[in-house]
Amino acid sequence: MIEDMNGFSLTWKRTSADSIVPVGPGIYFVPVKGASLAARATALSDLLPQDVVVARRAAAWIWGLDLLPPGVDEADWNVELITPGSSENPLSQITAESVELPADHVTEQFGVRMTTLARTALDCARWLPRYEAVAALDQFIRRGVETDELTRMARGLRGYRGNKRLREIVRLSDRGAASPGESWARVAVMESGLPRPKTQVPVRGEDGRWLYIDLGYPEFRVGLEYDGERHHSGREAQAHDARRRAWLTKEMGWDILPVNKNFLYQPAAYLEALLTTLIQRGWKADNSTMEHITVRLARLNRRPR
Repeated sequence: MIEDMNGFSLTWKRTSADSIVPVGPGIYFVPVKGASLAARATALSDLLPQDVVVARRAAAWIWGLDLLPPGVDEADWNVELITPGSSENPLSQITAESVELPADHVTEQFGVRMTTLARTALDCARWLPRYEAVAALDQFIRRGVETDELTRMARGLRGYRGNKRLREIVRLSDRGAASPGESWARVAVMESGLPRPKTQVPVRGEDGRWLYIDLGYPEFRVGLEYDGERHHSGREAQAHDARRRAWLTKEMGWDILPVNKNFLYQPAAYLEALLTTLIQRGWKADNSTMEHITVRLARLNRRPR
């Protein structure tokens, strides 16, 4: 049983379908596991004390951003909850993590009591795995969240203030990333020791309209494009990509390297091709940079496949 200082009580029972559901005063229906993430978040907001809020990936989902791990269905994702730190927190049974949570970091949207857009961005950048954290932050700043705002917010929070990893995630972020795959590819390129590519590089198209290369080095006319399954599968999409890249190569002198989801798990071959192309196009690196790249690629090549 969970009971707070205001007399709110909540117990849990197992149903005939082997689900765990809450039982308490005024509780007639609560969506259980398998219901949508939004429905479960809304129900918990109605059930739980006011200082418990939906956070992190679940809050991002409510804000309209899909930050769930690849391949995870939202109906299977638990509603993440946080509550202001307290040694007398009665909510450990529902896994509400105790954190520093100022009142102005909380809002109510769509019937859900949750962290603000900026605080959700900060939490995801701070706590998600590295590549996912960068991809998440890219999405948030495309929605208008400013990294300066997050830096100021972090200065006032224990566990965030001065955190080196968080500063690195902010440094790696880029509002130009149009998909998580592009974000992951950009981070992999940078971690290899290769120069940071620009995002959404504009090139005048055949009909006078602008084309945008996902990642590129305009000074060397080398580009990297991530072909996600959603927008780049099927004969029509693949034929369009082939025509576009052939024109960029023949008419504009670009060398475009397409990558797909395999890059995320086996990046070494793609990075080696990018390194070779950049060197052929005139990029020069000092000895320490080349040593870093060589060591990094060797480690990636030793990964089990």
